[in-house]
Amino acid sequence: MGRAKQEMIEAEDRGWYESDGYVCPDCVEDEFLKSVISDKACHQSCDYCGKASDYDFASPVEALMELIRDTVFYYYNDPTCAGVPYDGGSFIFDPIDTHEVLESIGLECDGQLFDDVANAFITTGWVASAHGHWASSHQNEILNTSWNNFVNVVKHEVRYFFSRIPNSKKSYSQEYSPQQLLSIIGHLAIELKLIIILPLGISFYRVREREDEADWEFDLDQMGPPPAARAAAGRMNPAGISYLYLAFEPQTALAEVLERPPCGAAIAQFDAQRDLTILDLTSLPLLPSIFDDSRRDQREGLLFLNRFVAEISKPVRKDGREHVEYVPSQVVSEYFALGFQTNGKLLDGIAYPSAVRPGGKNLVLFPCKRGYERNFDHVVFRSAQQLKFANWPELLEIVTGANE
Repeated sequence: MGRAKQEMIEAEDRGWYESDGYVCPDCVEDEFLKSVISDKACHQSCDYCGKASDYDFASPVEALMELIRDTVFYYYNDPTCAGVPYDGGSFIFDPIDTHEVLESIGLECDGQLFDDVANAFITTGWVASAHGHWASSHQNEILNTSWNNFVNVVKHEVRYFFSRIPNSKKSYSQEYSPQQLLSIIGHLAIELKLIIILPLGISFYRVREREDEADWEFDLDQMGPPPAARAAAGRMNPAGISYLYLAFEPQTALAEVLERPPCGAAIAQFDAQRDLTILDLTSLPLLPSIFDDSRRDQREGLLFLNRFVAEISKPVRKDGREHVEYVPSQVVSEYFALGFQTNGKLLDGIAYPSAVRPGGKNLVLFPCKRGYERNFDHVVFRSAQQLKFANWPELLEIVTGANE
């Protein structure tokens, strides 16, 4: 076998033709690819930006090609290998070229490097695929579709007896059932270390609108959770089941309640009486690089969780249908309140992003004990005060934290 033929076989096996060039970290935008170049640096000049040094800072382009290849084949495949059907002698949809594929996966780099990478691939026509097949889906896509189904089921089909849902799905469906999806969200919370401890003594804030003529007292009865008989449906609690809604910042507590001046409010401080175990949805881990194959499963989970958190914390119009719109987040909340445990213990609550104050964080606490009487012994009421806002500048100054 000749050398040229041997090189062609090797190129076909790995999926690209070899390159003799060297590239430096400054020629790519992705931080993970920058780190790979630095780790594998063995050359003192870059063939793309022309920089040179007296130490090794550039690595072979080959060091990137394997990672880029793996990423490309994670999302795309040759249409024949992907099993795309024919119709009238051609594929049922048109393949795209390698340049379009690299753009779709977000490869940002020096223009000549981009062209060299694209031209190095042996395959020139691509179709979207997962696990090599055009009709399959990636995990985050399956989870997103399952969440859409979950929302429809709990809003419009059945709310309490998931196991009784008729199995109308086809045998090839990739969706998870509502029960399975809740369990997967719980597993993701553990794997991504979203279960955290809030320490004894940490303060939270709660606000109620209060005009000057109001005659109720600044006490726990007035500033605490509503009695069960008066508990309206909220973002996390069903009607008739009282949860305690708090905020980590006084500005967030005010922003959640007050709509426009002139207005008055009573703001109360609560302190944790013990360590609180919560699900923290306010600070998800950063999304791993699309080129980091060792963290691909984590990326898939986070792609879904970012969408999931946005969905359950989005603003809901108070137009009479909020009792329906809140149902999905209520079901999720009840699962984490009663159906999920960590180290043999139930959670105390969920922290979630504010829908009205960017960067603000809310906390909903579950009752310590279920029953008609309210029981939230994990926090203690400390104090409350009256605030008044006559105009927008006064209100915005407080709500945005201008004095912080």
